[in-house]
Amino acid sequence: MTDGIQILEKPEWVTWDEIHEVLIHSHSENRSKGIIMRKPSLPGDEIRREIGEDGIMLVAFYDNKLVGTAGLLKKECKSWFHKGYYGYCCFDAVLPEYNGKGIYRELCEIRTQIAQKKGLEALYVDTHHENKHAIDVNLRNGFRRVGVRNLSDHWNVVLFKWLDGCPYSDMKCNYEFLRRKYVLLLRRFLRTLIKK
Repeated sequence: MTDGIQILEKPEWVTWDEIHEVLIHSHSENRSKGIIMRKPSLPGDEIRREIGEDGIMLVAFYDNKLVGTAGLLKKECKSWFHKGYYGYCCFDAVLPEYNGKGIYRELCEIRTQIAQKKGLEALYVDTHHENKHAIDVNLRNGFRRVGVRNLSDHWNVVLFKWLDGCPYSDMKCNYEFLRRKYVLLLRRFLRTLIKK
């Protein structure tokens, strides 16, 4: 652990409402830019329900103050980039005033260790296509853009990290991401034309 940072699996004395407050505050800058994401807006009870019995919620303390969160859920996919189980990364947040202290890096390292202990081969994260900061951070941490996820009011970039190294070339990952992105954008455009 880095000086002053303590990462724990959510203890009983940390409430789901406190986790909600960290998420809401951490994503306030995104909301001010019009980047609205569903998970950071969920109330504490819904966060608890989404994590469930099998999920993991990590909490980060800096000098004994709750300043960050990171969730992990076991999921399965059958897509071009992976067939089998993976760790779905969710509820990631660090209070803005604590950015640059290595807190998110610590959360990610511990989450990766937990995923490996659970026998998971990869990690998955998706985020709003305009959330450049989250995309850049995940790319720096070894994730690759592999696809898109269409939502009612926006689309998300899908990022994937193979824990034993990527079995595909950068060119293959980039091609598959861009192909899916432009097909999605074309479909969205055609839908707007049809509605007119």
